[in-house]
Amino acid sequence: MSTSNYIMISIIAGSAGAIGMYLVMRLINRTGWAQGDMIFAVGSMVTKRRETAFAVGTAIHWVAAVAFAFCYLLALSKLDFVRFPQAVICGLFFGALHGIVVSLALVWVVSDQHPLEEFRSASFPIGVMHFAGHVVYGVIVGLVICASPPP
Repeated sequence: MSTSNYIMISIIAGSAGAIGMYLVMRLINRTGWAQGDMIFAVGSMVTKRRETAFAVGTAIHWVAAVAFAFCYLLALSKLDFVRFPQAVICGLFFGALHGIVVSLALVWVVSDQHPLEEFRSASFPIGVMHFAGHVVYGVIVGLVICASPPP
């Protein structure tokens, strides 16, 4: 498979995964159990202001999602787990591992350093929300990979 095919699958998988992740996190947020918007939080880490945070956060989230999808694709290709159900199961496990790391880092380290007060108190529910989002991301990336597996 050519590099351009890997890049195209990564763009599609990362974009779909990022959308799924954001939707799950927004759904959890709307229940009132966990409050926080990942896009604004990520963007305001860079801009230090809420007013311009959404556009910057969206761009950062999308680029990261595509980059991680590329990493998932490379790993799954090396393991020869690019077919159903292996790709989906591995995506789920990669997403869970990724979600644990991000959730722990967010709750224990990143939130304390955030420039905006509203994002400085990441609680257990926020960590769970990010974990769930990353698991959904991994499953979706796995689904896209097995829908168009590299040879």
